[in-house]
Amino acid sequence: MDSVDNVDVDILENGGTRRTIRCCAGSIVLGCVLCAGLAGAQTNAPVDLGTILVEGAPISKYRAETVSTATFSEAPPEELPQTVDVLTEDFITEMNPTDLHDLLRYQAGIYTGGKTMLDRTSGQYTLRGMPGSEATLDGTLGLAGPMGTFIDPAAFERVEIVKGPVGATQGGMTSTLGPYGAGGSINLVQKYPRPDRAFTDVSLRSTFGEDLQRYRLSLDLNEPLVEERLTARLPLSFEVGKPFWLPNGADWRESFLIAPSLLWQVRDDLRIGFSLTLQHTEQPAYQGIPVYRGKPFGGYDWDSSAALSDMRDRYFGHTAQTFVEWDASRVWTLRTGAGLAFSEVDFEHLGPAPFANADGSIIAPAYARRPYEHSEGDLIFRRHAIYQRATARYDTGPLSHETVLQGDFARRSEQGRSYFESVATRNAVHTWVSNNYRDLQVDKAGLFAQDLIAWHDFRLLGGLRVDRHESSLGNTGNSVSPRVGLSYLPTEWLVFFGNVSQTEAPNFGHLRAPGDELTSSWQATQYETGLRVSPIETLWLNASVYRITQRDVPTLMPGSTYYETEGENESQGFELSLTGNLRANWSVYASYAYVEYENKATGDSFDRYPPHAVTAATSYRLEEGPLRGVVLGLGYRYRHRYDATMRGNYVGKDHFIDGWQVFDCSADVPLATFGGPKNVTLSFAVKNIFDEHYIESSRHYYQCFPGDPRTFELALQASF
Repeated sequence: MDSVDNVDVDILENGGTRRTIRCCAGSIVLGCVLCAGLAGAQTNAPVDLGTILVEGAPISKYRAETVSTATFSEAPPEELPQTVDVLTEDFITEMNPTDLHDLLRYQAGIYTGGKTMLDRTSGQYTLRGMPGSEATLDGTLGLAGPMGTFIDPAAFERVEIVKGPVGATQGGMTSTLGPYGAGGSINLVQKYPRPDRAFTDVSLRSTFGEDLQRYRLSLDLNEPLVEERLTARLPLSFEVGKPFWLPNGADWRESFLIAPSLLWQVRDDLRIGFSLTLQHTEQPAYQGIPVYRGKPFGGYDWDSSAALSDMRDRYFGHTAQTFVEWDASRVWTLRTGAGLAFSEVDFEHLGPAPFANADGSIIAPAYARRPYEHSEGDLIFRRHAIYQRATARYDTGPLSHETVLQGDFARRSEQGRSYFESVATRNAVHTWVSNNYRDLQVDKAGLFAQDLIAWHDFRLLGGLRVDRHESSLGNTGNSVSPRVGLSYLPTEWLVFFGNVSQTEAPNFGHLRAPGDELTSSWQATQYETGLRVSPIETLWLNASVYRITQRDVPTLMPGSTYYETEGENESQGFELSLTGNLRANWSVYASYAYVEYENKATGDSFDRYPPHAVTAATSYRLEEGPLRGVVLGLGYRYRHRYDATMRGNYVGKDHFIDGWQVFDCSADVPLATFGGPKNVTLSFAVKNIFDEHYIESSRHYYQCFPGDPRTFELALQASF
């Protein structure tokens, strides 16, 4: 529960008299206990607390007490010898994202290839300058294809961002497209039932801007069905919106999400859970704009769209997960889980085509007469996962252990047709090509062992994962991914940490020459060290430096469509984050990321991603005066200028994405402050206050996706 100051609590005394008592610094729970004691002392009789009414909007909470997906066990993030950033439920609500892609843009150091189905890594993200693994639910179930872009964050309690190679827990990824997992992983923790209380949260948000509108209704219902035994939770959201780049005559975006879950406490030692997400989205197709010397190129403007009004993205996706958890003894807890993720996307796009050679010169006139790229596809993605986990907590002499053993199996499959081609005019789009069919599948079976040892002021984390990979193309391969890390906690407010981790996976599906498959493995190794400082009990500063080297990466051979495994990349950098409360009424979240990239095979060093990135948000609740209880917020995002690329390679000095900075502000006004109903808050926000024109993300150097212009938000939120 959030910590607050100076709240008014109404207490029903014996005999029915209602008194209002001001509770000072402390949590709401503590304040209520103190007030109950005062009332009981005066009446000398049992106290009926009745309804507890709290005046004042709750301050935001940006810091997570524990994380679970980095080690498959609940642990304070400050004690782990590894960097794990968390976007909390409060943060997600305040940012009001349309989808996961829009949420992650608020985290410094995370980048994507734009929201386009042509991006071969749709739904995957770059961390620390390296490709991350596909986004997962709870670290165990991979999201199916573009689901990682489309899925609505209203379903999540928090997003845990695990930095660096994650093969020691999740295993390295291999596919017919490339190696993923060197940079880290985006792990989504779904909202789950809370047996301790019932609540209903309702939110209605409206967003307006130049040629932009958006309306969103959200509900989060939590209800104990059988006291202390069975609880259900039902988050859902519905949204309609008009993007600022919407072509004339095109229909608006529509999206619906429902994410029910059940938790059954069969016995004190036995728990069963089930969760589901179901989402449908239909939106206008968009392929971005070309950018040359940091500005829209060739007759395009910031709000241009080449797509025709009837071109759409139609997405449907669902996930289902279940688990059975049994405390088999005082030492062992056994957990069996399984999950399924499914997504289907039907798309047709028209966008800008390539306009420059690799040296940066403008393309030949023959190509200039075909300035558009037409793409179309109908694809189905599936993910299956099953695991058996055993967790033991025990002591051996002065050492305390938390040992995790797991065996699991995961299947990734993709079926469907897609194609793209260059066309001369917007109306000269070609008809469907029916013979470009693909049916791909990759299986992975693995064993995982890990031990987290506590001894006095030290925490030692060691783990190893072994995997067997098989693809439908007939490839097989093995991989071994170890890690070790150490934290030293000399005081309660200071932590030193360091780690070495490696991820490995085979290179499937890349042709060296016709009929010749690449079956070697890529490896990524990270060295990281840093410290954490807590200048205030509820505030943590995390600072770390790292270096990641990726070897034997499939690299396109010049002048061909074939690959060789001679690629070697390196990224190194420095990261800072500050999360928590400066005071009980003042929360802050800030992150800074610096990254350098070098292609070790060629010796090229360039800014493949913004070398500097900053994100900051703060909320402050007024404690005195007529506006007592009002929460004021400020937000800031900055991205340094960086080089535009083609398949990750340098294009030329004239192709770059300009640096930008965006400012936001907000105010949450509890209606009770002005005599209105309790537990109802009216919120105002202005995003991109100074109407900055900027590129949010890009797919290559010629398909770039501008960020939203200045927008105004109005929201009404109620809790029951």
